[in-house]
Amino acid sequence: MPRAIAVISIMKKTSIPPTVSVARKRPTETNQTRFWQMVANTPRLLKLVWEATPGTLTLTLIVTLALALIPVGQLYVNKLIVDRVIGELTQPGIEWTPLLWLVAAGLGLMLAQGGFTQANNYLSQVLSDRFTLYANRVLLQQAIQLDLAHYELPDFYDTLSRAQQSGSSYPVRVLGTLTSLMGQVVTFTGLLTLLLSFNPMIVFLLLLSALPALWVGIRFSGVRFRLMRRQTQSGRMAEYLQKVLTTQEFVKEVRLFNLGGYLLGEWQEIRDRFNRELAEMASQQAWLRFGVGLVSSMGFYGAYAWVIIGTLRQHITVGDLTMYTGAFQQSQGLIQGILFNIALVYEFNLYVSQYFEFLNLEPQVVNRPHPEPFPTPMRKGLELRNVGFAYPGAPEPTLRDINLTVAPGESIALVGLNGAGKTTLLKLLTRFYDVQQGEITIDGIPLHEFELSDLRRNVGVVFQDFSRYNLSVQDNIGFGDLPQRENLDRIQEAAQNAGASGVIDALEFGYQTILGKTFSESAELSGGQWQKIGLARAFMTPAQILILDEPTAALDAIAEFDLFERFQQLTQGKMTFLVSHRFSTVRMADRIVVLEHGTIIEMGSHNELMRQGGTYAEMFRLQASSYSDRN
Repeated sequence: MPRAIAVISIMKKTSIPPTVSVARKRPTETNQTRFWQMVANTPRLLKLVWEATPGTLTLTLIVTLALALIPVGQLYVNKLIVDRVIGELTQPGIEWTPLLWLVAAGLGLMLAQGGFTQANNYLSQVLSDRFTLYANRVLLQQAIQLDLAHYELPDFYDTLSRAQQSGSSYPVRVLGTLTSLMGQVVTFTGLLTLLLSFNPMIVFLLLLSALPALWVGIRFSGVRFRLMRRQTQSGRMAEYLQKVLTTQEFVKEVRLFNLGGYLLGEWQEIRDRFNRELAEMASQQAWLRFGVGLVSSMGFYGAYAWVIIGTLRQHITVGDLTMYTGAFQQSQGLIQGILFNIALVYEFNLYVSQYFEFLNLEPQVVNRPHPEPFPTPMRKGLELRNVGFAYPGAPEPTLRDINLTVAPGESIALVGLNGAGKTTLLKLLTRFYDVQQGEITIDGIPLHEFELSDLRRNVGVVFQDFSRYNLSVQDNIGFGDLPQRENLDRIQEAAQNAGASGVIDALEFGYQTILGKTFSESAELSGGQWQKIGLARAFMTPAQILILDEPTAALDAIAEFDLFERFQQLTQGKMTFLVSHRFSTVRMADRIVVLEHGTIIEMGSHNELMRQGGTYAEMFRLQASSYSDRN
């Protein structure tokens, strides 16, 4: 089994806890249940369209209705013209005026049809563009309010991928199909009055010959949807491989290790399998549609012969012949179109359900109805009491029985091996997750009592994997305090404090320089330079709590020394949490907390911990020895 496919198989077998909403398995559904679920989606979709552009939707419906009434009028005018012409042929003189009026009426209907058609095309395009924009905005609004936990599960990315693919086009397709369906029903209703006046059995023949088309449409709608849904995770793997082959992040290793041909082959195999599955389905559908077409043609010519016989027996006029023949031909096409559009609405709604599936996800970390204001300034400080936490699906808790009290203005360093729980503890402080055991309070108020935006406004963070926005320097720093993004003096001060001023001054456009290599006239920075920009973002914040997760990981020794020469001044009055593997940085904290396997095993100042001779002292000596000369 190729490696990419093996990865997919392994991911499918991975169990996800039932507590996570995106991973819940759907109960077994029958076709009938699924059909009514899709019908139930339609009102919600129409409500969404109405919210996006009510005026355009109203005009579209009016124009569609007017356009649908014209064909019936045209058939009736044509009948009058034919009967008038035949009548005039039996008269000694020709009365031109009534005939000209009928021709003018036909011309008027044709011009109206052309005008309404163009108006409908214009309105459909405007409606599609406006709704697509609105639907994507709703999807993005949902994405930014979901918890961090959602983004750490593979199932969530399947749901998101399907929602992005479905939400960009299928809601508009449903709307367009429903609008077309409404027009077809109105037109068919008018034609039905003409056909019933001839013989009701013709209507029955029409319906009977068109029903197989509905069956084929609905059957293959479900088959196609299930196929595309099954391909979601493999499709994401193909997209990932394409990203690996085409982005700067991977280009050096792909060249260095000659991975290009292998990864291209993996991508090709996934895509070839997709094409084979789609081709097999298309072949089956083509044969069934051919058979359905034969039934439909037999029904039409049977009814056509019926009308001809009626004309030859002089039960109806020649004008009636043209009218009924046209009405029958149009009605057969309309019935097939109506049934086909019903099948399309069903199919498109299957995809729209994936869009709503994403919108139905609910964040677990939410605001309380009446949140408490964040204390400004803090007086008692922060306290963790018996805090425990486990990631969804993890076999063991990441944190156990953490007890810690931190005073306002105090600096705490978190030390431990990778996986000890340091970064997880910081994520709990920012309420990216809620604690599952115990409680975290600030001035005696539990974290969940604060409004999320208020809490995070008072907690400034620079994570080790901080975001590198391919935007201007001003944006990259100003995002640390968005209301002050236009305050260049504040931004320059933050850059100066983080030691980033020299880097920025060397750029061609200074603070307006676009960073990264995604856009033209941009500049890429080294890892250490990016870290200074990230630190400047943290120093922008007015937060009372400052969290620095490996803030000097990409800095050289001189830059690190320069930063921490000013570190204590910059963090005066702020509660500071520092995670670092460099003990030259850690020793500057007021207290050092040593974590091991999710629990606190040591706590104290640098000197106190060195005197204890425990885990911290051992780690410090090991690191110090690596800087010593060895003979």
